[in-house]
Amino acid sequence: MKYLFAAVFAAGIFVVVFGTPLPVEKPARAHYYGSPEPILPMSFAHADHAAESCIECHHNYIDDTGNELCMNCHVSDSELLDVLLEQYHDLCQGCHAKKAAETMDGGPPRSCIACHMGDDLP
Repeated sequence: MKYLFAAVFAAGIFVVVFGTPLPVEKPARAHYYGSPEPILPMSFAHADHAAESCIECHHNYIDDTGNELCMNCHVSDSELLDVLLEQYHDLCQGCHAKKAAETMDGGPPRSCIACHMGDDLP
């Protein structure tokens, strides 16, 4: 039994460090959400973030700029598209890193594919 536990533990460490040994579909750049430039697909599970304040991400609730999907502005506006990568990575990864540092559940995604596969709508 302890050998089985050790093998499962070692396999888990391997997957965390090196990723899955199984073939993984790579995300393809395309004109998602009407973007003027090809971008990677993005998925976001609102249900997984229900404990967070909506205002942390949805500035449009405060500044009254609209109530649509983030992508409707951040991808279709060429000025916002130029800073999209930085904005989202700072916002998303920063929050996940903060939670991990505080030893809270919801640490950072371990791979780009965690967010960049599919284009699930809320």
